[in-house]
Amino acid sequence: MRIMKNLPIVIIFLFIQSFGSSQVLTDMDEVSTLTENLIAIKNENQWGFINEKGLLVVNFRNDFVLDDKQISYPLFKNKRCLIRRLVGGKYLYGYIDTEGNEVIKPQYLNASKFNNGFAIIIKVFTETIGYNEVLKKDVISSKLEEYIINTNGEIVKYLENPRNYIPSKAISEIPPKLHSKFIAPHLIAVMKKDEKWDIYEF
Repeated sequence: MRIMKNLPIVIIFLFIQSFGSSQVLTDMDEVSTLTENLIAIKNENQWGFINEKGLLVVNFRNDFVLDDKQISYPLFKNKRCLIRRLVGGKYLYGYIDTEGNEVIKPQYLNASKFNNGFAIIIKVFTETIGYNEVLKKDVISSKLEEYIINTNGEIVKYLENPRNYIPSKAISEIPPKLHSKFIAPHLIAVMKKDEKWDIYEF
């Protein structure tokens, strides 16, 4: 009789134990380490992010930019993560926040991850420099220009290293290379046309 009286308690205990160790997600293809309280997870060709409790906080999507060749998963820095989108035959780069909201829409030809609240981006500057009488159309000059932006997408500094750019009609997976790099929280090194470096405070 004592065994029968204790049986419901044992069943309840086993149920609680089983419930407490239940799986949160299954069959993920890749799982990153914890960074900024988020973990990147891959399901087939899409990535999403879970928090420390295993809750999916950024839905699965396929437009994340992987961090670099050494880290093969998307990464949040300063609560911003790089995305890219094919627009008009070109890949444009932007950022989402830790809830998956598009806070800086894809608009740059290339962009770095954020570092101490700032990122480097490449924009195209175009101007009309003449008119072609034969083809009956304007002659357009295009240049790449680099800027520092903050986490709201506001321009903080122009980096004064413009270079000629010939737009291609072909879709390229490889963006124009950044010619600037952060070297300290408020110092940036900028490569000029002669491949020498200038250092600026911002």
